Amino acid sequence: MSAIPRKDSMSGLFAGASDKSFVPTALEETVRLSDLHARIQRLSRLLLEGGGLYAFVDEMQTLLGQPAALVLEPDRIWLSADLREGEPDRERKLLLAMLPPSVSGEPQAAGYVKLTDGGRAFVSPLSAVGGKRASLVLLERRRPFEAIDAASVERLAPLAGLELANVEAVREVESRYLDRFLQDWLNGKIVSENDWKLRAEVCGCVLPKRAKLCAALVGFSGPEVPSGERLAELAALIRSASFHQAEPPLAVPVGAELALIVPVPFPLSHQRELHAAAPADSALRGLLGELRSLTGDAGLRLFAGRAIERPELLPVSLSQARRARQVSEVCGMAEDSVTYDRLGVYSLLYLIPSGEEREQFLQRYSQPLQQADRRGGGRLAETLEMFFRCNGNIKLTSKRLFAHYNTVVYRLEKIQQILSVSLDDPEDRLQLQLALRLGQMSSGSAETN
Repeated sequence: MSAIPRKDSMSGLFAGASDKSFVPTALEETVRLSDLHARIQRLSRLLLEGGGLYAFVDEMQTLLGQPAALVLEPDRIWLSADLREGEPDRERKLLLAMLPPSVSGEPQAAGYVKLTDGGRAFVSPLSAVGGKRASLVLLERRRPFEAIDAASVERLAPLAGLELANVEAVREVESRYLDRFLQDWLNGKIVSENDWKLRAEVCGCVLPKRAKLCAALVGFSGPEVPSGERLAELAALIRSASFHQAEPPLAVPVGAELALIVPVPFPLSHQRELHAAAPADSALRGLLGELRSLTGDAGLRLFAGRAIERPELLPVSLSQARRARQVSEVCGMAEDSVTYDRLGVYSLLYLIPSGEEREQFLQRYSQPLQQADRRGGGRLAETLEMFFRCNGNIKLTSKRLFAHYNTVVYRLEKIQQILSVSLDDPEDRLQLQLALRLGQMSSGSAETN
């Protein structure tokens, strides 16, 4: 798309508004001015009566005979009826590209924009709303533009800007109430379902009826913990975004954490026993990609508690999400999303306190291999770990380690000799796997501390 310069050589209010415009006579200009004033008065009255922004762009379409839209970054768009009934996703992408290139306090000059499909739009940038770019747009769809169309959009833009600023101010106040409600909910300060329903209704909090809920924590990939202000910005961004691959979550800062309330679809009846955790895993996978794209953090991770059916149990899910994150950090788990139900043996090993019995167990099975490796024993601990990951398949182990088959066989024999165990004995294999996990947790805990 490219901007089409407006001609400034013509006299009068409507000069230069169209490639085919002409200098109007005094009578014609008087008629057009009267028509313009009537349009402004009609739309002003509509806003004063509380019609709202959708009613505003719909009335613009009716009066000007062309579809209209109001655009606010990052992705809030009010489409008139024609655009809503057509291909709204396509129209949204087209309109977002028409936002002014920068915010400099004062709006840029209005003008025509040529579209990739050969059509045109008249774009009137608005004053920055809360530091965000915004525009009022009229699309040339039903007929060629006339001079009065451009003049109308320019005169209506300040009205739209004032109403948009008012909407954003109300939204900010509502957001604060919503933050408090979500924080109280997650912290267990709402004791009854009736209280929860009442406060949810007051805050305009709407959740899917045919879904469970789980609490999740966002793990950021950067070395620094985001500030409280940054967490609030991210929460507002997530709550206002459009999600395509997942149900939209509710986001709120809780202390130094960014918490999410994630809708989880009910599993099919025949899956409820066998795959109880599958819907939560699926919901998190769909959400993860969208959150990474939205925040620009390609290494973002999610830690989630169990899905619950009653709202008063959400604090339990949050506690489980915190446990999932703690275990993941201590145990060095690298999964993109970690759910409490998928912690498995880690959740039990995590509960084992540091003490004499734990150290003796590690001295028996883990430390001898580490000592041998330090003396040049040949990556014994790494080989044993990969051997278990490959389900005892030596050929696959050698491939993953980029080592010769005979080299891996030699290392495994040396491991059995050092530890006086047999890798063919299920009991010995279990002891070794537990020792490896405990060793990882010990090193991970030391790094965390």
